[in-house]
Amino acid sequence: YELRLGEESFRVEVADDRFEVARGGADRADATIDTDPGTLGAVLWGDLPLADAQRSGNLMIDGDKAAVDRFVRLFPMPEPAAAVGPD
Repeated sequence: YELRLGEESFRVEVADDRFEVARGGADRADATIDTDPGTLGAVLWGDLPLADAQRSGNLMIDGDKAAVDRFVRLFPMPEPAAAVGPD
């Protein structure tokens, strides 16, 4: 993947249970995601559906949309921790 956040670009590689991120563009990305950090966070953690972010123009995809759907699923929200009270 290539992830563009404003003026910054990142190369994201996901393979064999590895996730690597480096500054700079990707030579042959399956998909490019162009957005801002706030929109990306909202999409990744479930506050904003990917399709809604695209419709609003706040997130653009170039390339394989199915690959972007898989990318988004790499960031599930953890289950809330149980409340711990005084003993």
